[in-house]
Amino acid sequence: MKHLYPKSAGRLVLLVLILYAQFAVAQPGDAVYATETPVPGTDGGSVTNPGNAANSSKTSAAELVASKAVLGGATSCSLQLIFTNSVTYESANPKTVYFRINPNSSALANGAITITAQNSSGGSVSLTGSGYKTYYAPDGYALIGITPSATFKSVKLTVASPVLAGTNSASVYYAFYGAGASNSSNPYPFNAADCGRPNGTSIGYSDIILTAFGVTNPGGAIDEDLATKSSFVSNGLPLLGGHIKQTFYFNGNSNPDDIVRVTLSQGGSFLDVKLGSSITLRAYRGESEVGTVKLLESIVEASLLTSLANRENITFYFIPKNADGSSFIFDRIELDLNIALLGLGLGANGINVHDVRRVPDGISAPDAVACTNLGGITLSATALQASIGGIGNFLYSWYSEASGGTLLSSNQTLPITGLTTTGQKTYYVQTTKAGEGCTASPRKKVTVTVQSAPASPSAALNP
Repeated sequence: MKHLYPKSAGRLVLLVLILYAQFAVAQPGDAVYATETPVPGTDGGSVTNPGNAANSSKTSAAELVASKAVLGGATSCSLQLIFTNSVTYESANPKTVYFRINPNSSALANGAITITAQNSSGGSVSLTGSGYKTYYAPDGYALIGITPSATFKSVKLTVASPVLAGTNSASVYYAFYGAGASNSSNPYPFNAADCGRPNGTSIGYSDIILTAFGVTNPGGAIDEDLATKSSFVSNGLPLLGGHIKQTFYFNGNSNPDDIVRVTLSQGGSFLDVKLGSSITLRAYRGESEVGTVKLLESIVEASLLTSLANRENITFYFIPKNADGSSFIFDRIELDLNIALLGLGLGANGINVHDVRRVPDGISAPDAVACTNLGGITLSATALQASIGGIGNFLYSWYSEASGGTLLSSNQTLPITGLTTTGQKTYYVQTTKAGEGCTASPRKKVTVTVQSAPASPSAALNP
């Protein structure tokens, strides 16, 4: 695997890639679930086991099916889920309701789902935006969310049959909202000590013409398994323009000095320069963009981009910072593939995203000077985020190589001996949050300059 080392504000950042076990996402501890369902509504469709959706179970679902025969009429069916108490509308913190469904549900793929909200009297409550939005979770399921614009009591999901012959279906597991949600796309409460895993991801496009497009297996980019991936693909027809996008949502706003680590590969035969110029990363805080970088602009060594063009995995850091080095606060990033810049059809072997992670950036580890007569020195490092309240502890790792290499010390300090010859030696230190499955920061280079001991002044023998 190749690693891409981006340059930002004169700094080089390096990576050690560590594999972690796959994890299963969980709803927030204060999630509020719908707990009641009335008799389902059907117009030629069917709803099986509706009570399965009136709980928080991931193993049982209500099944909605709407079919249309060649000469038959359209059918539909609906599932209403009711919350125990009315959910009061707050303009500063509107509640988004999420339905957990099977991502392979044909109704989702075919756009045959409609979701509405109702108040305690059964009246319709309007929604913000245009209908629902789909998010994909790390455990392979999908969350489809709506944000009511007034106080509501229940939500209803309706599946319609195809316009022509065929069947649309959906498996619905439950509906919930996050009582402490900080934004409309993330029901998870912020935790300063979290390991930077995206909670969900969504896909989108703009200006697509002359061909179908897709992002297959979108959750594969956030499941902590580098063998899986999300893939930007098309049906192989020539692509003359347009953008395919994937957005990754983190656990609330970033901490100061957080950056994003991304691992990419590609399965086509794109020229390295065209590939590098076609990919843009953007950081957002809510809906406001706060930082942008093109893949090509992040490259220090052209050979690393060539590695990507040669179908090797590369990993790089996206550093959303101001020119003065101060941090942007962000809660999501977007990867934008400009198809027109590729110069040929994307095809079925497209651009792959293997992993996206928010990690700490920056370690205070000053260079040092040692003298040959002493022969040793102790280096020390401190994570820049160590003073953030509630962030927890940090682990430290020292190496003699910028990437890979042998671990020299797992302490905050590194004692060095045998410095009896003048010259320079380099060491590298990285830090990791102490939580399970957390990912290391970029390595910081520390230089030790070994110099001759100063000459002692001659002694005066006469007064």
